[in-house]
Amino acid sequence: MPDYQTLLLPAAEYFAWVEAAKPYAARFGVQITADPDSAGRYMTPQQTISIAGAPAGYPAQGDILKWFRANYPRIRVDYLPCASPAGLRDLLAARLAANQRYLAVGIGFKLRWPTDFARINQGFGENPELYRRWGLPGHEGVDIFAPSGTAIHACADGIVSRVDVYNGDPQRMPYGNSVRLQHANGYETVYAHLLDVSVSVGQAMAAGQVIGRADSTGNSAGDHLHLTLKQAGATAAGLTSYPRDIIDPTPFLEWPATDGSPQPGTSYPWPPAFCLVGVHCRADGPMQPADFAAVTLARLEAVKLLTTSRPEDVDQLRADNPRVFILQRLFAAFDGRVVRPDEFAAWMEGDMAPFYQRGLRYFEVHNEPNLRPEGWTQSWNSGQEFGAWFIEVRNRLKAVFPEALFGFPGLSPGDAISGLRAPALEFLTGADAACREADWIGLHCYWLSEQELNSAAGGLGYLEYRRRFPDKLLFITEFSNVAPGTDKRAKGQQYARYYQHLRSLPGLGAAFSFVLSASSGFEAETWRLEDGNLTEIPGLVGARGDTVSPLPPPPPPD
Repeated sequence: MPDYQTLLLPAAEYFAWVEAAKPYAARFGVQITADPDSAGRYMTPQQTISIAGAPAGYPAQGDILKWFRANYPRIRVDYLPCASPAGLRDLLAARLAANQRYLAVGIGFKLRWPTDFARINQGFGENPELYRRWGLPGHEGVDIFAPSGTAIHACADGIVSRVDVYNGDPQRMPYGNSVRLQHANGYETVYAHLLDVSVSVGQAMAAGQVIGRADSTGNSAGDHLHLTLKQAGATAAGLTSYPRDIIDPTPFLEWPATDGSPQPGTSYPWPPAFCLVGVHCRADGPMQPADFAAVTLARLEAVKLLTTSRPEDVDQLRADNPRVFILQRLFAAFDGRVVRPDEFAAWMEGDMAPFYQRGLRYFEVHNEPNLRPEGWTQSWNSGQEFGAWFIEVRNRLKAVFPEALFGFPGLSPGDAISGLRAPALEFLTGADAACREADWIGLHCYWLSEQELNSAAGGLGYLEYRRRFPDKLLFITEFSNVAPGTDKRAKGQQYARYYQHLRSLPGLGAAFSFVLSASSGFEAETWRLEDGNLTEIPGLVGARGDTVSPLPPPPPPD
């Protein structure tokens, strides 16, 4: 397939930068822009963004590499560190002289993605202030997310040229357990910080073959794979500013498919490629007449109830739509007290019983446990501790309700907020064992803008979950545009498009917009007003175009 490339240039002195890039752009058919969003929106697995990495060159985005990782994580980034248009001209002239688009890229040489997780923790060339002590212009490789014990794969065909077994001294062996593979045309890949190694020197390797398991041995602060790429003679030829023939592996990497699809052959207990259109019911208390009217107008196929709902709400929903799918969140107040798993399970038994008797089988265990008001720092201190809590709750309730399917709850998405939120992905990593043991997994997606809607940090948050749990049924148990300044019509239009986008994704059971109504606190997100009048959201959602006809939800397992 063709390699689509866009060259991003600073807006300040833009035409001087364009003049420096013209010969290179003309030779390789490269698009040029000063708008990072325009560069990122194309979003194909074959897309590469080459960035003229001038200091303070992109003031609106700040650190442009981190900005791209957060907003367009699917795109390969080719970073060109340069202080001026003249510096960019020199870097591109070296590529032109070699008649090669990306430094010394050999014809046909590509790097297969080496982990099961399409996320970069630290890119090539980042954090120069940390690496200058070792005489390096910046980070000398790419750090790829990989929880401890997960498989590491060879990036290309080659021969194992070196295996280092960690001796416990991070100063002498900063890479810890590591493997080096020699490839054609003088290329070499280095895989560092491994838990263990499953290959030996001289062994022939095929691309994709497992070479070991991930960890954080050596000079490492957390589980990941450090991947370094070298090409013999690159330093002497001036093709890289790094010593020891180290070059940027990023343009070589073939990023895995990022459309949310599971691995081939995976099946789920759900109609194929059919994500139901749903809503989170009233946030506090039982549903009200205006709520049922909104559900009907929006042609909703799924509703998420809380344990504060009435069992009669189920009866009314089914009277309006006999095929409606209903999921329930097991909910209790946690803030300011320690809640043991046996206590929570005991409380939920009475709440669940009338709903279970009415045929409900899908239950989400709690909500956003990485938030302090929901138990973090009080009932548990980490994802691992919550995972153990979750498993005990699930086991206790499963003994009482044997056909129930218990889901790992949606997390509050985003990075750490001091005293309020543990970082979502770090918490998820700690709870990995519990997620794999859960019957299904919930997740939350929130955004403030159209850009965030289309980013992995916002509306596409399900992508990371699919990477981690390719065989799990997922539910988006909450999503919304939380921006108070965006009118309800614009939000309704976004929601209708979002439902259509999710519709055909395999292994995604339903998406529940937050929130149908609330007595207070969620005015920017409610679908109706407290006086009973509906916003424009239900009508716009109801007018959506469905790509497939509604089907009944799957029956509970035998």
